[in-house]
Amino acid sequence: MGLGDPIEIQFLIEKGYTRKKCPKCGEYFWTLDPDKESCGEAPCEPYSFIGKGLADKSLEEVREDFLSFMESKGHTRIGRYPVIARWRDDLFLTSASIVDFQPFITAGLVPPPANPLTISQPCIRLKDVDKVGPTMGRHLTIFEMMAHHAFNTKEKFIYWKERTVELFHEYATRVLGIPEEEITYKEGIWEGGGNAGPDLEPIARGLEIATLVFMEYKEENGKYVPMDTKVVDTGYGLERITWLLRGDATGFHAVYGSLVDEFLSELGVESVEENLLRKYSEVSSILRELEKGRKVEALRGRIAEILGVEYCYLNSKIPPLEKVFALLDHTKTIAFMLADGLVPSNVNEGYLGRLLIRRSLKILKLLGVEVPLSELVAKQASFWSRKGFPELGEALDRIVEIVNLEEDRYEEIIRKGEKSVKDIVKAKKKLELDDLITLYDSHGVPPELAQSVAEKLGVEVEVPDNFYELIAERHESKKPEAPKLPPFLDALDNFPPTRLLYYQDPYRLEFDAVVVGHVDGMLLLDATAFYPEGGGQPSDIGYLYWSDGKAKVIGAEKYKGRVLHKLEGPLPPVGKRVRGKVDEESRLARMRHHTATHVILEAARRVLGPHVWQWGAQKGDEESRLDITHYKTISPEELRKIELLANEAVMRNIPVKTFWLLRTDAEKRYGFILYQGGVVPDPVLRIVEIEGYNVQACGGTHVTKTGDIGIIKIWRTRKIQDGVVRLEFSAGMPAVRRLLDTYSKLKDIAQVLGVGEEEVSEAFRSCIDELKELRREVRKHAKVSE
Repeated sequence: MGLGDPIEIQFLIEKGYTRKKCPKCGEYFWTLDPDKESCGEAPCEPYSFIGKGLADKSLEEVREDFLSFMESKGHTRIGRYPVIARWRDDLFLTSASIVDFQPFITAGLVPPPANPLTISQPCIRLKDVDKVGPTMGRHLTIFEMMAHHAFNTKEKFIYWKERTVELFHEYATRVLGIPEEEITYKEGIWEGGGNAGPDLEPIARGLEIATLVFMEYKEENGKYVPMDTKVVDTGYGLERITWLLRGDATGFHAVYGSLVDEFLSELGVESVEENLLRKYSEVSSILRELEKGRKVEALRGRIAEILGVEYCYLNSKIPPLEKVFALLDHTKTIAFMLADGLVPSNVNEGYLGRLLIRRSLKILKLLGVEVPLSELVAKQASFWSRKGFPELGEALDRIVEIVNLEEDRYEEIIRKGEKSVKDIVKAKKKLELDDLITLYDSHGVPPELAQSVAEKLGVEVEVPDNFYELIAERHESKKPEAPKLPPFLDALDNFPPTRLLYYQDPYRLEFDAVVVGHVDGMLLLDATAFYPEGGGQPSDIGYLYWSDGKAKVIGAEKYKGRVLHKLEGPLPPVGKRVRGKVDEESRLARMRHHTATHVILEAARRVLGPHVWQWGAQKGDEESRLDITHYKTISPEELRKIELLANEAVMRNIPVKTFWLLRTDAEKRYGFILYQGGVVPDPVLRIVEIEGYNVQACGGTHVTKTGDIGIIKIWRTRKIQDGVVRLEFSAGMPAVRRLLDTYSKLKDIAQVLGVGEEEVSEAFRSCIDELKELRREVRKHAKVSE
């Protein structure tokens, strides 16, 4: 079956469903109603559920009903993944439940945590951010995707299309109570994360409530080819289903309950009369045409005509309400982002978090209220902490602090932004969309401010209704970069993988091996103790000896499991036995520094908070650096605590264990904290565990107990970019040598000042005070002499 072929489900055919083509949208669908003409999805048909609820159930009850139903059908319930996709190196936010299992599980490289499984995964998508509010709850930036997944391999078949549709149909009719004649199934195609497949989209009363994807293709060299693993990828919209069941006036009332009135009161916005709001919501689906570039004002005018009300009246009542709805959504998303460890910045997921915070601040300004954004976000964190997400309450103080800092920074940008806009307008005599995007991306200037400044200078500017969607689209995932692969990769397949002796015993410095090949001027051995460069750790150096020669090893690289040695001098011939000697001082220094990196990172997390993640690292012989995510400068007191904790871990002489685990098993045992040092793109992970202290997936060489690190000294910290702080440190003898040098200088200063070392600080301050006083006297006498 191809991607565009009809989807024929025997279960539906036996029930009497027939396939039709919708004359309005042109899509094919399946229906029980012989007289039904359109697909049933709004705007082809208006919503028919508003004011006609099926059950008065809360979001939590709907979630539990779904998960319990799937458990009763043989699925294992698993917990949610973070909304920050720490396990992916190509995606910043968790945008669907299947993201949790891509790419290794969907590719069949590692088994899933359960099979089949069910989950309710909070997801964040910013591609529809400008539609949040105007569509009355159809679009959200954060939503829960309830799902059941099955992974069918050649070895084990779970279930496929027929059973997937059966499960949905039984859930929809028996658990939700939707009459089956009201359910239509639209055919479609789903693509995402390098996979694709045909799908069915169940529609009830105008609302799409689920997507049933049959993932059976993967992207390869720009086209789709069949996958070995056939994946059932379903997504049931928790918020939409709750809205459908309750029949509330808007989706926001169904999701947020009492928070709606709290926000309206706090923001000084009057609600719209219930009957009008219901009618507005029923026809609000035409706002989907925003996707076609239609202006929201024009579409609102059409709604006014349909409802038979004055446009001016509608336009005075609805926009403020839409802004409150947008803030309800955005503040929840911000709370989840920050609770899961996001640090606002100008790059990656931090950029997306900042975008949403600044959009929220802009909305508050448009409403003309002096309400701190942190207050609204705190309400959300507290609200959802009582509804199944206690981690939001635990992170409340940090969330509030970060949002307050971001608000201060935003105010500073607003003050400076006017000049940036004026410079562009004066140079170009116009302000185009690309200019608006550049002003926002590079300077943080919101488009409304740019528009206002430009118009004062006589330049008309049009801000598209989907401006923030355009921005989000540019930043929601990492831009794919063609890997720089060496030309000799294919040649390596002719040689056996290298036995990695440095993993068997990190203290091993000498070994015997046989030369198996020469590749691109480098030497390939059957075994080696030379660690190849990787993970911010330089390669080992040393010497190779053979019967009639020797050469210095100046570096090593690993590709496809083969370690290539760079030599200074002639290469020994193939078949020759060699003896390798790794430089002891360099190897031990790098081992100490690498383990010290793990120790310091854990200490920083314990002192600063769980939002701290490694951004980058470089291990050296004398000094190393660790870059961490943090939203402000590290104070001297915080640095002192980090150093004390790190050295306490050294003094405890904790065992450092290394072992291999299947990726799924490792994630199940330790969680995504494994990826503190970055994503490891392998199905089997090497785990480095400092017992009871820290655990990471890591491929570097480490000491076997923390006492072998020696003293850890952090020399300096500095902010290297927004949201990233660098710690520069030494461990072991390099730290001791520098401390001795520093103490020697301290003694010299003490001798000059004529005091003891412990009195230097006070004596130095006295000297400075005296110097200042003398300068004041000099200036005073200079004025007198004039």
